[in-house]
Amino acid sequence: MAEFVPVFVFTLILLVLLVVFMSFGRLPAYRPTRRQIRELMAGVLDRTTSVEGWELFLGLPISHDPELETIRRRCVAIHEGSEGQRAAGGGLDGYLYDQDGRQRIARVLADLDELIRKEPIIREF
Repeated sequence: MAEFVPVFVFTLILLVLLVVFMSFGRLPAYRPTRRQIRELMAGVLDRTTSVEGWELFLGLPISHDPELETIRRRCVAIHEGSEGQRAAGGGLDGYLYDQDGRQRIARVLADLDELIRKEPIIREF
């Protein structure tokens, strides 16, 4: 019985702390900006983007910016292939894609640059 009380108190404290952290913490969210995605895509062209960062971008939907989600879907179509186009091949010497894949990414990057250029300076909510 003497061992039960300290173990019970210690467990109770841990559970209370867990409940407090879970109720006041927030869920992690993937909310990249257009400029962050621009840097990521430019990194595909100049070999600075990691495979993990690129796969994170391709694998997680972007719900806060519909235009950016369209850009992401176009990149997924390049990565996986789509109707009429084959999937981009693997690159050499640190590149994620072969030359054709990088050219296709460059076209999508140009469209993203245009979106960034037309982006309003101030948004009213």
